[in-house]
Amino acid sequence: MDISYNWLKQYIDIDLTPEETADKLTLSGLEVEGLEQIGSDFEGFVVGEVLEVKSHPNADKLQICDVNLGDKEVQIICGAPNVAAGQKVPVATVGSVMPVPMEDGSYLKIKKAKLRGEKSNGMICSESELGLSDDHSGIMVLNSDLKIGTPLKEALNVEKDTIIEIGLTPNRPDAACHVGVARDLSALTGKPLKNPYTDLTAKDGSIDEHINISIKDEDKCHRYVGMMVKGVEIKESPAWLKQRLSAIGLRPRNNVVDITNYVLHEIGQPLHAFDYDKIANKKIEVKTFDKNIKFTTLDDVERNVPKGSLFICDGNGPVAIAGVMGGENSEVSDSTTNILIESAYFEPSSIRKTSKSLALQTDSSYRFERGIDPEIQLKAAQRAAELIVELAGGEIVEGFTDAHPVKFEQREVTLRLSRINHVLGTSLSLKDAEKILNDLEFETTLSGKEELNCKVPSFRPDVSREIDLIEEVGRIFDYNNIPTPTTSPFFTPETLSETEVYHQKIREFARSLSYKEITTNSLLSQNEADVLADKELQIATLNPVSQENTTLRTHLYGGFLKSVRYNLNRNAENIRFFEIGHVFRNSDKDNSTWIKGVQEHTRLLMGVCGQKKTADWLGSKEPYSVFDIKSDLESLIRYLSIDKQIAREAVDNYTLHYTLDGKKVATLLQVDEEKLKSFDVEQDVFVAEVDLTTLFELGAGRTETTYSPVAKFPSFEFDAAFTVDKSIRAGELSSAIHKSADETLKSVSVFDVYEGKNIGEEKKSIAFRLTFLDPNKTLTIKDVEPKVQKIVQSLENDFGAKLRS
Repeated sequence: MDISYNWLKQYIDIDLTPEETADKLTLSGLEVEGLEQIGSDFEGFVVGEVLEVKSHPNADKLQICDVNLGDKEVQIICGAPNVAAGQKVPVATVGSVMPVPMEDGSYLKIKKAKLRGEKSNGMICSESELGLSDDHSGIMVLNSDLKIGTPLKEALNVEKDTIIEIGLTPNRPDAACHVGVARDLSALTGKPLKNPYTDLTAKDGSIDEHINISIKDEDKCHRYVGMMVKGVEIKESPAWLKQRLSAIGLRPRNNVVDITNYVLHEIGQPLHAFDYDKIANKKIEVKTFDKNIKFTTLDDVERNVPKGSLFICDGNGPVAIAGVMGGENSEVSDSTTNILIESAYFEPSSIRKTSKSLALQTDSSYRFERGIDPEIQLKAAQRAAELIVELAGGEIVEGFTDAHPVKFEQREVTLRLSRINHVLGTSLSLKDAEKILNDLEFETTLSGKEELNCKVPSFRPDVSREIDLIEEVGRIFDYNNIPTPTTSPFFTPETLSETEVYHQKIREFARSLSYKEITTNSLLSQNEADVLADKELQIATLNPVSQENTTLRTHLYGGFLKSVRYNLNRNAENIRFFEIGHVFRNSDKDNSTWIKGVQEHTRLLMGVCGQKKTADWLGSKEPYSVFDIKSDLESLIRYLSIDKQIAREAVDNYTLHYTLDGKKVATLLQVDEEKLKSFDVEQDVFVAEVDLTTLFELGAGRTETTYSPVAKFPSFEFDAAFTVDKSIRAGELSSAIHKSADETLKSVSVFDVYEGKNIGEEKKSIAFRLTFLDPNKTLTIKDVEPKVQKIVQSLENDFGAKLRS
């Protein structure tokens, strides 16, 4: 937000430099992000008259000009194509300094010089050289009525100014204007505030006979004030008004529109001026529609305004998007003679929602969505009406309309002196605190020996508690004045919760497998979200920051795929990432986590892509496969001591689900081509997502680790190959082997898969290595053979498997 230093001085007589003012404001909480000097004093610049123009004898593009400066005549060499005798022009005399810096940042000082052998005593300037515009096509030609020798500053009626750029936080809407900033400076410096609105009052009466104003949606429009001015003349604004608006980057339009902008930046109340004669049926209704509305705004753009947005309507329909922008069908034009001034209070969240949905932020919406002063509407309208009469003529129609369904309720907060000094570490008196708050326009009364009862002004919606008042006292007192304590308290950090310890345990395990941790955005674009999950599972944000971040993620691997794309585009070869983060899904109220209808779980993602081994003298490159990520997932399952309780179920050739006590706790998958294409990834990607919330609830890995002595007896390995249908997966057979064997079977591993004509078409042979171990004795073939026969019989019954060897 830009504040003009010169404009600021209309409301407070400060003797601080712009730099000192910026320091004061920053220390008080209004952080100044930059200072920009605009305009110039134009010292040494005068109005000159070109008497004669002659061609330069030694240069085709240069001309010799005889120029009258009022007190003398000088010769100036000029290269502008439009210079001509009889013109009044701006002249930089010898010794003056040009206001616009050169490319190296230095400023050109005008000296006597010779150009191609001819003397030049000054410079005839263009608008760009004077810093007035970007026009450098030729010299600036001044009004012919100007007196020769007049200082250029007086001729142009310009002034040197400094623009203070404030990074305004959302909690300070009162400072989104010059009076608001001046109020803080008044409290900081002790200089009185000259507020033009303090004693402003409108004449009693009603203008209902001229306009009928009604509010249909009172929850979105708390107040709507209307005033009228008749018989105005639309014309160019005076120089002082144009200067004020131009200084903060606004383009002057006409006197009436410029006045509404002036009041907006003066006091922070957005106004809108309607051409009264264009208002159909002389009726204004503030209402919403239950359907999308196409509406052409002042910038000549037809917009599709979503249903529920607030409109200002006349007898024929919408004439403005409330709090955002007016419509071209009621704008003030050169033929306008009667003005209806709108000054309203719109509910902040409603304006913000409309502004975001249209991707249209204006000076008005910027203030409405932060919360303006709900008590200034009438005074702002009166101020605008008086300025219109002053600059555009006409007369104010006595009275006003003030539709005010939602009244402002002033808050009262008690402030204790002991609490101020305890929090700030100061020794302030009650009078010190009272003066600071009074300077900020808080009304205070003594409610006890060391207590103040404070009425919060209407323009401070951010102040609601005692600590807020203490902050006000502290920032105006100046934090630099707060003494440094000689001792400091020692705080013992709060112990981590059981859940956090659990997640930390998982995090350390993933790192031990050489995974690098990443953190990705919990929001995806709608297209990305559609690729990963069905619509009914998705949760969309109401006011997305951008189209790339609209929908809460249902899986972690969407963010992983974006990280893969980013790294592959930068020639990364070995991508091995993990993330612990939240996923969100639509659910019924019984499965909700924190918010009704939203299930939020914490998950672990482990993902690989690229080459696990690059080509070198030891051998060729080796890409990752699904078995690499499966090996790591199985390691995690063993680490959590749930390997014997986990059930594995293959969904298809790309996906494997892991369940514990009937609940899905992990998914292993190779990302399919459609998803890879959607995320612009051209290499195979393998991921495992583990539901840590469900695992934690089921107690996985939460039991204490117990010591088991190393077995004194050797294990017994038995190899068995089975012929089965090609459609049967090794994992299914492995699970069945575990179920049919007793506790002496310690592990099952696949060491060979064979397909060939000698075992039949649509058949395959899978060879398993079964490892048996008895802690009490050495097993022999006689001990193992019955166990194997039981396994063979089980596989034959369930899968039609035949033992080959």
